[in-house]
Amino acid sequence: MSQMPVAWTIAGSDSGGGAGIQADIRTFHDFALHGASVVTCVTAQNTTALTDNHVIPATTVAAQLQALRDDLPPAAIKIGALGSDKNAAVVLDFLDALPGDNRPFVVWDPVRAASVGGTLGVLPDDTIGALVRRVDAVTPNAEELADAWNLDPKNPARAAHLLRDRGAKRVYVTGGHGDTPGLDYWESPARSFSIRGDALPGRGAHGGGCGLSSGLAAATVHEDEDSAPVLAHMYVHQGLRALASGRGGPGAGRPPLRHLGWPGDIADLPRVADAGKTAGPAFPRLSHPIGLYAVVDSADWVRRCVELGLDTVQLRVKDLQAPALRRAVEQSVVATAGSNTRLFVNDFWREAIDAGAYGVHLGQEDLTDADLPAIAGAGIRLGVSTHSYYEIARAHAVAPSYVAIGPIYATTTKPMKFAPQGVPRLKRWVDLLGDRYPLSAIGGVDVERAPGVMATGVGSIAVVRAITESAHPARAVADLRAAMQRGHARMR
Repeated sequence: MSQMPVAWTIAGSDSGGGAGIQADIRTFHDFALHGASVVTCVTAQNTTALTDNHVIPATTVAAQLQALRDDLPPAAIKIGALGSDKNAAVVLDFLDALPGDNRPFVVWDPVRAASVGGTLGVLPDDTIGALVRRVDAVTPNAEELADAWNLDPKNPARAAHLLRDRGAKRVYVTGGHGDTPGLDYWESPARSFSIRGDALPGRGAHGGGCGLSSGLAAATVHEDEDSAPVLAHMYVHQGLRALASGRGGPGAGRPPLRHLGWPGDIADLPRVADAGKTAGPAFPRLSHPIGLYAVVDSADWVRRCVELGLDTVQLRVKDLQAPALRRAVEQSVVATAGSNTRLFVNDFWREAIDAGAYGVHLGQEDLTDADLPAIAGAGIRLGVSTHSYYEIARAHAVAPSYVAIGPIYATTTKPMKFAPQGVPRLKRWVDLLGDRYPLSAIGGVDVERAPGVMATGVGSIAVVRAITESAHPARAVADLRAAMQRGHARMR
């Protein structure tokens, strides 16, 4: 039996329960982690004020670290208020001693003041610099950018870049104490992107920064690095949305953030933009359900799919030169004209526009380079491939006509950097996206697997080889349709 992963919080105790280790432990629980704590200071605070702060001796902090290290090795660590430079030195020594292999992901929330008012301790500049260089990610808000680093919080992208220049590996810049999640910014060695959530009424929440930083640490245990900041944003946004809806918290002051489990509502899904990409005019909706979707590599196979009565077909060719490519797209458009089969052209959006194709399908790399306003302006529908929360949020930013999710199972049709998603994960994404976008599941789906895939409510399966490599394509189509119907029946 596999053990539940462990996450540590190294932070202060909030007697009111809204922030500090109390908030972190709740967050870890919501991300299916066992939470352990190293208490650095004990505060007397509630929802209106912080009235006392007792700093724990450095020897006791060191003893707590040793006790956890001996028995509860962490998969992730969140660091918050440290209380004193001596405590910070103990934590820095601990970080230096972490092994290079299987090192936990460490997030530092450089908190200097409680959101209800009152200081939590100010560290010397050299200690701040040492922490920035040792941790894996730092999550400053607007006030902390200005106070600790003298950076302009009005330009989060530049501030994040300057912090990286000062040694930070990854930076998540959030709003200040008075802001709800609006526009955040993430920068890492791999990529930089903005994270924009729907604005919410209110003044934020007590412990929102704690939820963000501990959520970021926790998400790295389950998700890829690019998706972790997206999930952290979603987690805080759902708690704030609950407060904004009138489900307030205890106390007469700043309400504590609501901790409501793994985020799964599209209302909390942000829009991620790597380079300020937006779609311009909205992409048209699909005229028919996606249904049974074949991905083929020639115009001849597009014609055969029309003859077989496929609902949707995608022309995916990668090695044709310009004249032959243009002919293949034009022939595919002619083949589907007047039929009930809708044609999407993979990648080659210019040729699709010129030929009058029904739609274009873009992978994540193609999404970066394509002229999305031109595609939308031509009235062409857009499908986008996704494999992670980051990619889903990136697709959400351009509001496509449909979203493809995969690979559901292992596939050899092309190299994949993501492991198979599996049916339970597909179901999670159907629950998240299904009310907003038509969805198609792709990757290793065959007749035997189709019923279980369709039972998630996904609405469509896309196949690459199940039809084109069959000795009897018409029978393969009939068998796949029957399997899809069996999956639909399981939902009822």
